[in-house]
Amino acid sequence: MAIDENTRKRNALELYQIDENSIVPFFQSHIAELRKFIQEHAESKLSLLELLKQFIRIYRLPFNMQRYMSVQSTFIRETLQERTQNRQDAVSHWIQEHAGRHRDRMIQLQCLFLDRIKERLIPEIQKMLDDDSGSH
Repeated sequence: MAIDENTRKRNALELYQIDENSIVPFFQSHIAELRKFIQEHAESKLSLLELLKQFIRIYRLPFNMQRYMSVQSTFIRETLQERTQNRQDAVSHWIQEHAGRHRDRMIQLQCLFLDRIKERLIPEIQKMLDDDSGSH
């Protein structure tokens, strides 16, 4: 049953990584890139929500990098707790073996999270795009 417990821990850690309060500021700090991305994909006729998800998948950035790194560090610590090898080697090995999948999973969760908050998020992002468009 250790796998079930580890899965529960991982899911809890991953969900904890998504800081809803950092989503709008994330898009605000990347507004120029987002606007360019939307313009480049205008012919796709995708909804703003789908464009936001594609943007996240392509840029592969966590909404809150500080929280992401903190949770990843916690996950590494818990994963390596049982190992007796040199800690620095163990962390290096973990990063080589798992960091990419960890980032992929986080990006996937962020996209799923956007679905959960789309009614609140989309109007805010649209207003941000509209408000900021006059400055370019």
